[in-house]
Amino acid sequence: MRWFKLPLIVLLGACSVLALILVFLSPIPLMGSPPVTAGQPPSEIPAVPPAQVTSSVHITPTNMAPSPLQTTTALLLPASEGPHPSPSPTAVTISAAKNPYTISTTALEERVHELINQQRTARGLASLPVDRVLAAIARTHSEDMAVRQYFAHVNPEGQNPTARGTADGYICRKTYGSYYTYGIAENLFLNNLYSSATFYSNRETVYTWNSPEEIAQTTVFGWMNSSGHRENILTPTFDREGIGVAIGLDDKVYITEDFC
Repeated sequence: MRWFKLPLIVLLGACSVLALILVFLSPIPLMGSPPVTAGQPPSEIPAVPPAQVTSSVHITPTNMAPSPLQTTTALLLPASEGPHPSPSPTAVTISAAKNPYTISTTALEERVHELINQQRTARGLASLPVDRVLAAIARTHSEDMAVRQYFAHVNPEGQNPTARGTADGYICRKTYGSYYTYGIAENLFLNNLYSSATFYSNRETVYTWNSPEEIAQTTVFGWMNSSGHRENILTPTFDREGIGVAIGLDDKVYITEDFC
């Protein structure tokens, strides 16, 4: 009987040890977190998309009109030369990418000329006819500024409008009794195909495009609000003018107005 009790005690002890081992190996749930049961997947946490950050830069180009050049008055010299022949201008049409307006430089020249004469006739002055040779001199200067990217009455070679006209055989000289005037007077204006542009980091640039009428109106408005340019436009003794327009690859509009 004692021999039978001994194996039984050993067996019960082994079972107790096994039970303690199982208890220590069992997973202990975290406080505040529901346990995960077999056959039930853990709850999914929705992914939070990264914040959409958009940066933008807004610019407004500046219109410019440098101080005008006026004629030179001097004592009487030999009589002036007569007017030169008037060749027809060459039409140039430029349409920037995604610009809804088609800009004809010739049409823009004509519209600026019309607005100039409106300013003169409104004040009782005679209209200025277009001198085609003078317009060609003005247009050549606008094109030169657009190509070589400068904006001034004097080109890189040091020629002012009178010198540029002389190089083309055009002399502007007028006699008034005991004195005469000599030289080409000039107004310049740097306009733009658009009035503003907003650059975005994640999409295309948005432009506010100027219509041809807006370009013409803002040009003449700018000149009339500058005393020197206004004086050139309203000089009674000027009897002809030429307008030249060119558009640069940077969407700038170069406008030259020459008077004689």
